[in-house]
Formats: sequence, structure tokens, C-alpha cells
Amino acid sequence: MLEIVGIEACYGSIQALWDVSFRVDQGEVVTILGSNGAGKSTAIHVAQGLIRPTSGETRFLGEVIQRLSPHQVVERGLCLVPEARHLFPHMSVLENLELGAYPRKARVVREETLQWIYNLFPILQRRKKQRAGTLSGGEQQMVAIGRGLMAKPSLLMMDEPSLGLAPLIVAELFRIISEINEHGLSILLVEQNARHALSLASRAYVMETGRITHEGSGKELLADPSIRTAYLGM
Repeated sequence: MLEIVGIEACYGSIQALWDVSFRVDQGEVVTILGSNGAGKSTAIHVAQGLIRPTSGETRFLGEVIQRLSPHQVVERGLCLVPEARHLFPHMSVLENLELGAYPRKARVVREETLQWIYNLFPILQRRKKQRAGTLSGGEQQMVAIGRGLMAKPSLLMMDEPSLGLAPLIVAELFRIISEINEHGLSILLVEQNARHALSLASRAYVMETGRITHEGSGKELLADPSIRTAYLGM
């Protein structure tokens, strides 16, 4: 579905990515693992059209998309749940969710999608009139994921969804991500929580200093001694 080929990207004169390539196939959960500053977020920002690469190619469903604007990328079915959620804090939960149904195809089935999100996150239905900024961190992350789902993507990218959340909330969040994938949605997951992310992933990549250094199945990387030492503290 998504294919990143030889991408390089810069912030001004500072290069952030070097010859980065990865892919997400239909129905997969793919994880990009790495520490802070490794280039993970930059890579998916390139995919979403938020950053223009200096070289390389981004293809989604066979179409070259790196020159498209972010909203055009969303309309094609590729959507990002950003790090730190970026909700509208003074708007209600429902209003934040409804804003996700921007693409024309999403507006047509907005009520049906909203009900599915309420089934995934029942607490959001109870809090639908509450201002998003008054929710807990876990609840805000639910709203952010729900807003992404409202766009009716065929591939959902999530940037550090477990960041700053309590362990019990993290476990529940990954259970719901698995359920979303079982519903037929492909997922690209950028994470530092290696144990949960690799346990869920069909395939995984490790990024260090702007480069892909390891790739394989989630189970293979979970068993790799170097990965266990660097990311699992073992």
C-alpha cells in the first residue's frame, strides 16, 4: 500500500533522513522503532506530505504522492494520528471527531463511522459534549485516534500513541489498535514502546540517526539480542 523508497529529508541545512526505505502491505501492522531523534516522525511526516523530501519517492496505492498537499494525501486514504494529539482543547469531543470526517467519502458515512468509534471507545460517547482539553491523557489519545478513523483511511499512521500514558492504559490502547487492524485497516506505528509494538507488528524497522538499521518480522526483532539490549533493557 505504502512504499517509501530512498527518501532523504532535511530541516534547513540539517539532514534528518538518509536513504530511508520501508513499506506497508495490505492488512499489516508495521512498526518503526527508535529512540528520540532517530528520524521516525520525520519519515511519516514525509509520507503524509508535511515535509518534502530532497530525494527519493513516496508511493501510496501505486501513485507517487510526495508532491501532494497533506489534505490530498488524506483524501487518498492515508491519515496520520500525530504525536501529542493536537486536539482542539476548547471544542467538544464530538466536534473534534467530526472534524476528522473532512474527505468527501468520509462525510457520506460520518454517522456510521462515529458509532463504530463509540463502540471502540465507549467513554467518548459518554464524554461527547465535554471539552477535549479537560480529558485525561488516555482519553485525549482515544479522541485523536477516533478523529483519524473518521477520515475513513485505508492506512492509518500513528506517531507515538502510547507516549506519556500509564501502563494499564498503554496495554488497553494496543489491544484497541489490534482490533482496528482486525477490522481491515492497515497500520503504520511509530513507537518507543518496543515490547508492545513488536508484539503487535507483522513487520518492523529500527531507525537510528536517520537511517534504517534493522528490519524483519516483529518476532525476529523481539528476539534479536541487540534490540533486546537497546530497547528492552535486557
